[in-house]
Amino acid sequence: MAAAGSGQSHTTSERRNQNDRRSHSLRTLTYCGIKGRGRRRIARRDKHDYYLDWYEPRLVLTGLAVLLMSCLDAMFTLTLLSRGAYEANYLMAMLLEIDQALFVTAKIGITAAGVMFLLMHSHFRVLRMFNGRKLLQWMVPVYGLLISYELVLLRSGL
Repeated sequence: MAAAGSGQSHTTSERRNQNDRRSHSLRTLTYCGIKGRGRRRIARRDKHDYYLDWYEPRLVLTGLAVLLMSCLDAMFTLTLLSRGAYEANYLMAMLLEIDQALFVTAKIGITAAGVMFLLMHSHFRVLRMFNGRKLLQWMVPVYGLLISYELVLLRSGL
């Protein structure tokens, strides 16, 4: 073994395991996120994208509010369709032609996947302007406006 600063090098074997134990998986979401057993609650470094093991309850409730509003939107959409309205979203219109249950399942499933993605990436920069947290929080007033519009249509007799 060489003395420090002598310029001679010595070889050491790589002891680290190649598997990155910090990777994010479904287990991270279920074990750490839902059961609240995660340890990382704040970032170690500023100005970096990072995953956390624990999600703020307020942000989780925001995600649940978005899912609830998605369910209301699906219900109001089906009510409006029965009164003669049409679905403006091409993908949803195609699903409605196949089956109403498929429409509702796909609508809520797509929303749930989006909410989970934004929740998991709540501390990641998206489009260099927003983070996942802000996008998730913006979904609440957007869905609120959509539901308000549907309520106006329902009250007008459509």
